[in-house]
Amino acid sequence: MNMKRNHLLISVTAAILAVAAIGAEAQAEDSRGEEAKELHLFNQAAISLSDAIKAAEQKTGGKVLEAELDDDSSTPQFEVEVVKDGRIHEVLVDGKTGAVLKVSLENNSDENDSD
Repeated sequence: MNMKRNHLLISVTAAILAVAAIGAEAQAEDSRGEEAKELHLFNQAAISLSDAIKAAEQKTGGKVLEAELDDDSSTPQFEVEVVKDGRIHEVLVDGKTGAVLKVSLENNSDENDSD
C-alpha cells in the first residue's frame, strides 16, 4: 500500500511541476513579446527620451520625475511624469514629432489637453 501511495505522490508531484514549467514558459514568452513590442515602438521614434523630457518640462514648467516609452500605445509615445507645485503631472509626448499630446494630473483628471 505504501508503494502505491508513493507512486501516486510522485506522479502528482511530477504533474504539478510540469504545469508550473508550462506556466513559466508562457510567462517568459509574454515577456519576450512585450520587449519586442517596446523595441519596435522605440525604433519608430524620431525623438529621444531626452527630447521628450525637455518637451514635457517646457510645457509644464516643472522638473521630470520619471519618463518611459508608453507601451500601451500603438504608436511611439513617451509618458513623462513632471513635478510642479508639489503635484505630479503626466505628460504624453509624441515620439515622432516631439509634440505634447496631453497633460493631466496623476489622478487621471485632465488638467490640459493639447492637440
